[in-house]
Amino acid sequence: MNVILILCDQLSARWLGCYGNDAAATPNIDALAAGGTRFERCISNLPVCMPARSTIITGRSAQNHGVFYNGWELGPGAPTFPQLLQAGGFQTLGVGKFHLECHGRSAHNDVLKYGFDSAQTTEDIRAGDWLDWVEKERPEDHERALATVWPMPHLSDYGPDHRNLLEQVHAARKKHPPEAKADMTYASVVPEETCQTRWIGDRAIDYLKGRDTQRPFLLKASFVDPHDPYDPPASYLDRIDPGRVPEPVTSDDASLGAVLERFSRVPFIHRFEGLGRDDWLTMRRHYLASVAFIDDQVGRIMQTVREEGLAEDTAIIFTADHGDVLGDHGLAAKGAWHFDACYRVPLIIAGPGVERQVVDRTATLLDIFPTAMDLSEVDCSVPVEGMSLRPLLEGGGDLPRPDAALVESHASYAVHELSVKATSVVTPQANMTLFGDGAGMLFDLQSDPVESVNLWDDAAAQGLKTEMKDLMCDLLIAQNVPLPHRGKHPTAQH
Repeated sequence: MNVILILCDQLSARWLGCYGNDAAATPNIDALAAGGTRFERCISNLPVCMPARSTIITGRSAQNHGVFYNGWELGPGAPTFPQLLQAGGFQTLGVGKFHLECHGRSAHNDVLKYGFDSAQTTEDIRAGDWLDWVEKERPEDHERALATVWPMPHLSDYGPDHRNLLEQVHAARKKHPPEAKADMTYASVVPEETCQTRWIGDRAIDYLKGRDTQRPFLLKASFVDPHDPYDPPASYLDRIDPGRVPEPVTSDDASLGAVLERFSRVPFIHRFEGLGRDDWLTMRRHYLASVAFIDDQVGRIMQTVREEGLAEDTAIIFTADHGDVLGDHGLAAKGAWHFDACYRVPLIIAGPGVERQVVDRTATLLDIFPTAMDLSEVDCSVPVEGMSLRPLLEGGGDLPRPDAALVESHASYAVHELSVKATSVVTPQANMTLFGDGAGMLFDLQSDPVESVNLWDDAAAQGLKTEMKDLMCDLLIAQNVPLPHRGKHPTAQH
């Protein structure tokens, strides 16, 4: 069976219509969910870009793939599922954000080594294949596209002609400044048909239409949005009713407030200290508009699947690397603040043999690798930490593991102090976080689903805390599944 993996960046489950958000404009994603299996609880094991993406592609935790935080890079030690599919005769195609190597290295990082026959990349920094395409195919929009590029130092030596793109970026940003509505929040200065999100959708469709029809395929279509800055095309804001945008979660619980004070040490969080309710709601509306823009591309991809006659032999997996708290408890984006909007991501799987259902059993990003392998019917010859979700997809099956997930953050926005490193365990009943300095958070998700009352020091909750700590230890031990003995000579006996 063919596999299409659609991956979003920084998309919480709670921001989609099919997960109960009344403000969302996501009819195509909702239709995908209605036609397949939607996992109510899919957990990002490492909720920040590079670690999460390394976990998806290797089926391993950071202790094994080595990508503990953004800036660490995925090396050759851990096999990837595209490599295994490639070896099994699949054509492997990728477009969009990969972020398995550092943005500070280059705008044209090599991702073919991770198992792709062909790939076109565009990352957060927006230089690279998308920008090069704009310059060639939409020169009238090139200056505006340059205005969205992150001014990374390596852009002073850009491309095969080694030009100083950095100077052009600075000039374009001065000429086309966005009209900010809140911090990192504005309508795109690039026309809709030229935007990065539309380009990723277009290239995914091109791959589907231009594929080798005699071979099965893996297509990874990875969107950069709705990652900040929140800059959808202006027309998509009209799809989001501001009166329906949910308010940020707040709490007057003193115990929770005391623990959250630690994040004031993270410089990134300082920039949001002056934001009020209206600012957060504006950011949320723009974020939802970016999600609506992605939803249109998902609809176009699914329409192409039908037109190409692929619906009967293609599995679709829709998910994200991590979420975005968008103002809950005054916090932003993702980090060691392990709240639902940070760690719970959508997971929708549709295709032949997949039941139309909602599954409450906990899934994690570790499960993507073995599930893709199982659906493709290519043997998985390497050990992974996740499990194939196929028994659940086909209805009535179960998984021989706890209904729980481990969540880890080894830093928060480049701050590596113990106080902003966190390990959490999440079950249907509770969420417990243990910070590196011994402090913690404990939420009873049955009575407090919005995670607003910290029970860490509550005498009545000490039994629950002990149970969750024991479970955390079990899950940490279970991570230690050895990698293959790569490079070991068969005569090595001592």
